[in-house]
Amino acid sequence: KQWYQRRVRERCKPLSPRSDLVGLTEFVNHDFIPLTGQFKSRVEDFVVTEINLQGVEVRVKSFSIPEVVEEERNPGVKVAELSEDVVTGLNKVLEKETPAFSFPAPADKLERTALHKSIGKFDCSLSSETVKEGENSVINVKLKGKLSFGSRDKRPGRNNNFLHFTLLKWNVTTSDAVLRLSKLLNVKPKNFSYAGQKDKRGITSQRVSCRFLEPKRLAGINRRFFEATNEDEIFKFSYVMGDFEFNKSEIKLGDLSGNRFSVVLRDCEQTSVENLQCIRKLLLENGFLNYFGLQRFGNNGDTHEIGKLILKKDYQAVVEKILTPNEHTKRNVTDCLNQYKTSGDPSVALHMLSYKNSLEGLLLTSLSKDPTNFKGALKSLHYKQQTLYTHAYQSYVWNKVLSRRVREHGTAVLPGDLVWGEGDQVRHVSGEEVIQTDITQVLLPLPGYDVVLPDNCCREFFEEVLQGDGMSLEDFKGSLGKEFNVSGAYRNVVFKPTEFEFDIIKYNDENEKLISTDMDRILEKKFERLEKGDRTAVRLQFTLPKSCYATMLLREIRRHDGL
Repeated sequence: KQWYQRRVRERCKPLSPRSDLVGLTEFVNHDFIPLTGQFKSRVEDFVVTEINLQGVEVRVKSFSIPEVVEEERNPGVKVAELSEDVVTGLNKVLEKETPAFSFPAPADKLERTALHKSIGKFDCSLSSETVKEGENSVINVKLKGKLSFGSRDKRPGRNNNFLHFTLLKWNVTTSDAVLRLSKLLNVKPKNFSYAGQKDKRGITSQRVSCRFLEPKRLAGINRRFFEATNEDEIFKFSYVMGDFEFNKSEIKLGDLSGNRFSVVLRDCEQTSVENLQCIRKLLLENGFLNYFGLQRFGNNGDTHEIGKLILKKDYQAVVEKILTPNEHTKRNVTDCLNQYKTSGDPSVALHMLSYKNSLEGLLLTSLSKDPTNFKGALKSLHYKQQTLYTHAYQSYVWNKVLSRRVREHGTAVLPGDLVWGEGDQVRHVSGEEVIQTDITQVLLPLPGYDVVLPDNCCREFFEEVLQGDGMSLEDFKGSLGKEFNVSGAYRNVVFKPTEFEFDIIKYNDENEKLISTDMDRILEKKFERLEKGDRTAVRLQFTLPKSCYATMLLREIRRHDGL
């Protein structure tokens, strides 16, 4: 059932062993008492709201469907009105609650033609035909085959190919939510796009776009959410969509300015106002290390190892590592992978998977066609999945170099550091500029074949980490073809939040809801909380720019990186 009801209550404890393995070892601030408490004890305790490029928080405000003006096809044929029972049946087919739906066909051919036209207008992914059942005729409705990238749903104007909508989700990652929607809507996952991934364990909102999709199809999926009668049913659905609008452009990765966070730490100790004010002052003055968080390295903490093998072009080792089950692998997938390891036959293992479009399914499908073509198997994965591994290795090297720099030099600006110059170009800091340069301006490169390295000890740090892995910057070029070249990028070493607010909350029940969320507003539920109790929680609210991890800010003030 709900994962948060099964989580073990935790206190502040030593850093996870995984932290050292991915370079998370140092801190900026020390003169305060670390906060203890449970993090993400309930799903409502971690709320993330995307901030768009215009600086506006993304929240679901409306569920209305924009009017679609469509050029009339077959103007000489009338459109029949669909009964309520037929509409219900069509929605069940669209939501895959039933593979097909049939209803009695009228005897008159013109009436049947009008009904077929109405079904096509209701949703273009439905196909209908009149068939004989004994002495009677029925109209049978089912989904068409998988919609191609060029399939045209109805939309206003030829240039408005993309439907934009706000996705409010909980207990599911953005990519998993999109995969579920693609299955329900019978649309290819690559038709969807979004600005960035949002956490699974929390309530998050963000904008998503999909090519050639009608908004009423998403509204049909929402129906189940609004028909839920209790909290268990609501949480079972994992998402709701709204604020539909057509646009000529898709949402691209990075199309956001940042995220607004509201975080609750339960059963806190050391929550005096003086200590919290001290924490706030230190964060605003000194900031925190802008590490890549543990989320970057996967549930098992080894995506960077896979990325390193890809860059080394050891494709067989990559596939074998991905197809090795771990403690986080689902039971049915574990059985499938164990079968593959035992038999070596990808076809046999593939038959044990119910979802063939999963990461494991795609690899096994490719290997079943050519069992020794491991590079081809990797290229069968989606582009984002392939680059996830190489980006994880970049993040690992970056974390290691930052930790060593802070360990040996603290947060001092050094001659030869990198900062942004003119025209989005980086430049080195001269000895005379050091005193005028703030640490928040200093950059470290993500390793790649086309980056400028610092002209100081950090250059040696990069070379030593790469050499220790048997790597060089040239290995970042063309691992799976020129389209997968890893050119590199630049990232600030320290970030200072512009705002950081806190509230102390008293409560009694460990399952008591402590903050209001967008779900309460949508469901028009009045949020009430007693202002007294024996337990203490702290609510933190802050805004961070894109690519900056809230868990790293929390790590700084908790001295604990557990998720």
